[in-house]
Amino acid sequence: MHNAPDNDGPARTPAAGGGGDGSAPVPPELRTLVRDCLDDLDDLVGRYVPEVSAFDDYEAVVPPEDLRDTARSSFELLLRLIGGLPVPGELRAVSERLGRRRAHQGMPLEPLLQAVRMDFRVLWTAFLERTRPEDLPQLTRGAVRVWEAVEFHTVQVHAAYLDQVAVLARERERERTALMGRLLSSDGRDQRLVAQVATLLQVNAQSDFAVAVAPPESQQALRRAVAARSAGHSSHLQQHNGMLVLVARLPDGADASPPAWLDGVACALGPVARGLARVPDTVRVAEAIAMTMDGGTAHGPVTLVEAWMPVAAARLGPIAGVLADAVLAGLDRLSPHERRRLLDTVVAYCESGSVAAVTRELYCHRNTVLNRLSRFTELTGLHPTRPTEAAAVLFALQCERLRSG
Repeated sequence: MHNAPDNDGPARTPAAGGGGDGSAPVPPELRTLVRDCLDDLDDLVGRYVPEVSAFDDYEAVVPPEDLRDTARSSFELLLRLIGGLPVPGELRAVSERLGRRRAHQGMPLEPLLQAVRMDFRVLWTAFLERTRPEDLPQLTRGAVRVWEAVEFHTVQVHAAYLDQVAVLARERERERTALMGRLLSSDGRDQRLVAQVATLLQVNAQSDFAVAVAPPESQQALRRAVAARSAGHSSHLQQHNGMLVLVARLPDGADASPPAWLDGVACALGPVARGLARVPDTVRVAEAIAMTMDGGTAHGPVTLVEAWMPVAAARLGPIAGVLADAVLAGLDRLSPHERRRLLDTVVAYCESGSVAAVTRELYCHRNTVLNRLSRFTELTGLHPTRPTEAAAVLFALQCERLRSG
């Protein structure tokens, strides 16, 4: 909480002076009314509390004693401002304390400002009741002071409320980040932690979640995609292990396909996490995919189905190099150019399964393609035309790229 400094005098108050500070002098009749009302604050509070208690949200959020105490302090502040009387330091902080307190209590802003502006009606009614008919013209001349004091009080309450809302939002974000960090680093078995995160994210812990991980070069694109997502969707962004992690609740019945709002974002997309407790494992899968992504080559979400080869190769460790040698050692006798040409043909065929497609892609004759495939089989003993052997060849090439890269 950031209370106002306890110094004497109502700095920047529009109706504080009695003429000596450049403001209009306080009419004697108005000053007399102010002193009468200061002696009868209980009457003002008694008028104010029942009316405000009838507002939607107020009675459920603000305890009656709290409402009476803040009303008494507010009326004393306003009366001193209107009458040009000294304002003690503790009283000067009333507006700010009120705004911060109501924000902390969860009071919506609109009914709060409506209640604060009602101070004018209560004060003016009290003044009218204490004024003789012949003195009404003099009272009317003081109406501006009354309105300015109430408006000053309202502006201060409003500013303090917004500031406190921002403080609370930052605190919630820090708490959310800390708890989510604990969840992402866990095995998901701590049900109390899962429940806490679900509460902070305002989601059902049993919902389905999309999990995406963006490497540094794609993090701004991911942030923009989340910001552009339509309102009413729960999502959370968090830095984790040097990458940006997105956890977003999916609509009921969503499948494992990439969400449309991630189109164009080069990120690793894990399988759908069926429940918040599965999110940590899914994040680790997405991080493994992201670690294999080559910056600039991906133009959208990359799934495990698409990236299983580089992920698996990376997990093999030193065995990856051994596998590459075991499959491709027969090509060592070729010149670099001939080796590259042979492998390009094999990879193109494995990707399409069609000799005709390879001829179009590599601009060569059908017989040339067949001869190169045959030559590859002769050197390695593996047939690219057989699915299981083709998978071994492609995986070995992935291991070789991992070793060289």
